Amino acid sequence: MTSRAPGHSSILALCVALACDAAPESVADRSGDATPQPTPVDPVAPIEVAEAPPTVGPTPVVEPPGEPVAAELPMVRPEGFGRLRPPVAPPAPETLTTHGLAGFEVVAIHARPDLASPRLGYLRFGQRVMVTPKIADAGEGCEKGFHALGVGGFACASKGLIVDDAAPPYMYLPPPAPRLDDPIPYDYGVIAQDGTPLWWKMADAEEIMLAAQRYEQIAAAAAAAAEAAAAEAPEDAKAKPKAKSEPDAAPDDDAAVEPDAAVEPDATAEPRELPDVDADVDAEPPVELTPEERAEQRRREAAAKKRAAEKAEEDRERARALARKAARLPLNSKSPFLEAGFVITLGEKVKDDGRSWWRTTRGGFVQSGRAWRKATSDFHGGEIPAGAGSLFGFVMEEHASGSMMSARGKLEWKRKLGFRELLVFAERVEIGGRPYLVTADGLHVREADLRLAQPATRPAELRDYERWIDVDLERQLLVAYEGETPVYATLVSTGKKGTEEESFLTPTGKFRIATKHVSSSMDGNTASDGAYSIQDVPWAMFFHGNFALHGAFWHSKFGSRRSHGCVNLGPTDARWLFFWTTPLLPEGWHGVSAHDGAPGSMVVVH
Repeated sequence: MTSRAPGHSSILALCVALACDAAPESVADRSGDATPQPTPVDPVAPIEVAEAPPTVGPTPVVEPPGEPVAAELPMVRPEGFGRLRPPVAPPAPETLTTHGLAGFEVVAIHARPDLASPRLGYLRFGQRVMVTPKIADAGEGCEKGFHALGVGGFACASKGLIVDDAAPPYMYLPPPAPRLDDPIPYDYGVIAQDGTPLWWKMADAEEIMLAAQRYEQIAAAAAAAAEAAAAEAPEDAKAKPKAKSEPDAAPDDDAAVEPDAAVEPDATAEPRELPDVDADVDAEPPVELTPEERAEQRRREAAAKKRAAEKAEEDRERARALARKAARLPLNSKSPFLEAGFVITLGEKVKDDGRSWWRTTRGGFVQSGRAWRKATSDFHGGEIPAGAGSLFGFVMEEHASGSMMSARGKLEWKRKLGFRELLVFAERVEIGGRPYLVTADGLHVREADLRLAQPATRPAELRDYERWIDVDLERQLLVAYEGETPVYATLVSTGKKGTEEESFLTPTGKFRIATKHVSSSMDGNTASDGAYSIQDVPWAMFFHGNFALHGAFWHSKFGSRRSHGCVNLGPTDARWLFFWTTPLLPEGWHGVSAHDGAPGSMVVVH
């Protein structure tokens, strides 16, 4: 992840803002409930090289120890394949008597009651869950103790899990849960103005003023740094000064301008005589004050000095109070200011002291006038019917049509085909010297109007029941397979070429999905596209470092390269793959990691 100084940027170049230290605010109401607040990744338009969650790393394919090789691979999918297989057995249902609440943005779920043990996944801010009472033998660093979850794994009460034996823990303005049944799980908004503060709580007028001052200072410092860097650049890299224009023609002699007498005094002129004040004006005699009047005058002067001193002290105290307030402004410490074009996820709209705010799904606040609802799009491919074979593809000619063979043996126009429509064919024929593809119901389509999928061979190290994904970079086409059988196909957008210094190409090879996330924020700063940030990019499946398959709702250019390296999918396609690939996401979790017994599905990119 990278960040840059404030300034205009063309987002919708997805996969940051300037960091200011600030303590997170409580998620409880502001009356003093000490529930801890998460640290959002708020501040992922091509999106794109994303910020991967901490558990993501390069994932070369490794054959599990002791597994048979290709010729001896089992033919039947084991029961529970791809589901969570924690090393410690899940607790009995009747022991889940404690109410839990995720009070941090990410509440890690560990394989054992030990912070050093592997992470199986995590809960998202606001998620409620029933857990066991505190485990007696808690690992180091978890003073409040671990609690076991019903599906397995352990969460630490010192690391964001809020627990209560008697009742569900209170949360002020709980965030909306993701809509898991919808292709687009959240409502999105786009930031309308550079320097928009992202707050931990709804701010008052004074805090808004102080935040604006802070942003101006940061922006001025960034501009000065850029100017200094430009001054130190090599001479040949600096812009050449523009040629000066020819001077204006001299005025005619008879129109010449007289010199300014104030600048060029005439030394020969006689000095002016000033009037004699005593002669023309009667001077007033000084007023004699009585002792009582002099005492009153001294009293008034002393009172005025005292008021001035008190006012000066009040001003100093106000300045000190503002400085203290500025030092602890409840801004998001990671991304305190957002740039125009950055995308956030919107919860409900709330009011405070006459001001209207958007509550983000990650627990932050943005003034409503600084963020607008963002339109979304959702191209999608579709499932391949059972027994259809491998002859399928997409219509890539905007004016293509399908025809039917008449009883006279002539092709007759049947209907206009949709651009990027997925069609599955039964056979290939030649008519009039032209190749056609024919669907099972007899619709004939010119092969020249289609982008057909190329059959792929299951990698030898995979069992014949395993689910895997083939990504064809040349055709920008993805096919999901179960063993040798294609089950889903769609068009994608992979990494664009970029430059030698900044290549956005999608890596090729064989990888395993390492982690899956209902949503994951992605941001960065590129020389060619500038800064970008999108909260809660949906259905992210990281397969190699920061590279992921994920939904992209901000564009509909699928079938052509445009990303920063990730594999962009329409939200419907991404959701289908998310719930189909392994490891499978346990109910109530926001993210899950591949682990022994629950390997990630393979992704082959070529």
